[in-house]
Amino acid sequence: YAALAGIALVFALAPSTREVFVKYGRTRDKPETAAKGTQTSGARAGRSTILAAALHLCASWTVPKNLFTQFYCVGAIISGLLTIDTIAWCNSQATPELSGADQRFFGHRYLLFEQWLFGRSSQSRVPIADPSRLAVLSLVLFTIHVLIRLKECVYDQPLTDARMHIGQYAVGIVFYVVTPLAVVADSYYPPGWGLQLSWTVPVGIAIFIYASIHQWRCHQILYGLRRRGLDAKSTGPDSASTSQGSSARLDSYAIPTGDLFKYVSCPHFLCEILIYISIWLASACQATTLLWVIGWTAINLGITARESQQWYRARFGARYPRDRRALVPFVW
Repeated sequence: YAALAGIALVFALAPSTREVFVKYGRTRDKPETAAKGTQTSGARAGRSTILAAALHLCASWTVPKNLFTQFYCVGAIISGLLTIDTIAWCNSQATPELSGADQRFFGHRYLLFEQWLFGRSSQSRVPIADPSRLAVLSLVLFTIHVLIRLKECVYDQPLTDARMHIGQYAVGIVFYVVTPLAVVADSYYPPGWGLQLSWTVPVGIAIFIYASIHQWRCHQILYGLRRRGLDAKSTGPDSASTSQGSSARLDSYAIPTGDLFKYVSCPHFLCEILIYISIWLASACQATTLLWVIGWTAINLGITARESQQWYRARFGARYPRDRRALVPFVW
């Protein structure tokens, strides 16, 4: 997670790599335009450089943004199976006839593989603790979040021709493969998870519910605007009775309003960060690996929110609310 966050920051700093690797969806130029811009940047530094040629080639390696659905399919399968596995492991602790059968669980086998991967012999392996109920709770919250996003992508989000770089697609798949393990990894190592900060558990659940509801509302606002924009675009200017109506139909985007859009341009990103914070709180603040997940999510979505804010202001000019921040209300 730290490496991904560092790479994202480096790519966001340089205009050529930002255009190719960071932007996606509405903020990204068409592949040929992005490639052309990258080639021009390379020409200024020297047309024959390997870096310019590589960036020019990479600019065309894009996939449909609609493939976001696959992220949540992968996440739902991995987190769902791991949740079932962890519940079974927890139940085995209270069943005398199953004592000593831990190695039949996937979580246990993964941890043995992890220790082998880092060169620990059977004599130097770190003991493995049984997972706690807090691990199950954290996994259930993550699974609910992924299932909600999967439902939105399949049933609510309109299909568009927006693109993203194939590197962003690969990072998304890896993220949803490993993050379910990150949610519970720390609970497997002694002393395991207790309830040292038990008051954070209900706080985390409350924040999770709040953030999930508002993220759903904000997504529905965006989906509604996009559907209306696509309908107007498909209708075309010929059916407009006035020049003003013609201009409205040609612009398939609109300024989102309502709910948390009153305060920030990307409230759905803010809610995503709050959801991961809430899962960490629900673990009684003991899922320390989740802090790396939160850091990566905040940096990644912060970069994207900044790009979205700039796109909104460039697209709508003076019509865009001046006091609307990018990601954090009243701050940034």
